Amino acid sequence: MPDSVRPTVAVARCESYALPEVERAVRAVLEPFGGMAAFVRPGQKVLLKPNLLSAKEPDRAITTHPALIEVLAAAVREAGGEPTAGDSPGGAIRGVERVWRNTGMLELAERIGLPLVSFEAEGAVSMQGELASYMIARPVVEADVIVNVPKLKTHVLTLFTGCVKNTYGAIPGFGKARIHAQAPRPVPFSRHVVDVYSLVRPALHIMDAVVAMEGDGPSGGRPKHVGAILAGTDPVAVDAVAARMIGYRDGQVPTVRIAASKGLGEADPSKIAIVGDDPSSFDLADFELPRTGPFNLIPTFVVRALRPWIWILPEMSPEWGCRGDACGLCVRSCPVEAIEMRDGRPVVKKNVCVECLCCHEICPHEAVRVRLSWLAKRFS
Repeated sequence: MPDSVRPTVAVARCESYALPEVERAVRAVLEPFGGMAAFVRPGQKVLLKPNLLSAKEPDRAITTHPALIEVLAAAVREAGGEPTAGDSPGGAIRGVERVWRNTGMLELAERIGLPLVSFEAEGAVSMQGELASYMIARPVVEADVIVNVPKLKTHVLTLFTGCVKNTYGAIPGFGKARIHAQAPRPVPFSRHVVDVYSLVRPALHIMDAVVAMEGDGPSGGRPKHVGAILAGTDPVAVDAVAARMIGYRDGQVPTVRIAASKGLGEADPSKIAIVGDDPSSFDLADFELPRTGPFNLIPTFVVRALRPWIWILPEMSPEWGCRGDACGLCVRSCPVEAIEMRDGRPVVKKNVCVECLCCHEICPHEAVRVRLSWLAKRFS
């Protein structure tokens, strides 16, 4: 059973997405908390919130694998709940059905009768956080229970995307880009992510770390087999354990550090009860973190003062798969209009770019790469 004083994080080995393997691992991580029935009562509306960042196939490790959603939907139904699944994908501007189809969610939904909800189509409700007012998707607000199902990935801006960061998807459409424009640097932006989490507050967090993403995530990195599923009621604790597993120092990930400082969870591993498999038993010494990590830790005032010499800029090229004006998603999605089409190709305006790297995150073709100045490389 969970520790009566310390938050509990359950860890279970899961070597593949074969359904029996996922079912076994999910049972293992839910058992210390009393199973799904401890969170879901008969008749309750339960929203499963995966990470559906873009319209990519599950084996690309960009999105939560549908096998995990299938197992969780079955567990919710067994507890008497009524599950749905939804997110606000980066590619929703081009049609959310394409995202559902490519991520394997549509096939799953049709096969098991799982309703999929579009956060953009369902509307939103204004909610006041500590830092700002946010439009939160109506399916999130109206759910009786939210089960957060993030993917373990690196992130070129926030270093890591897990439980806390996944709740940022509760903001539909271009509302997310507006915040990126207001707070493009990692720490200010992470404060907004934590602010959104404080409004959403899922009851349960189950992290897909069977195959994670390393390198320049959350979309431009590489799949990395980890072989684990993690769960807990404290998302900060789950993120802290997962971040340490892949090589981050305690307190290094800003969303984890900020959330803990606000009393929203526990980030100190010595104060977290870990049950199940030992996180240190996973061989992840070669897990590659984002190249931008050290640069992102430089204080904002220093970056501003040294702007001519220290910068990060996104670049697009047809050699990397850029479709130019046949796509144009980066141009339409840039929160500060720093990208324009020239001769059918997107070009970044250096003097306008705020280095939020939204284009890197949202590109459906993984054609955006990060270029660092000579001085920025010295910090990385």
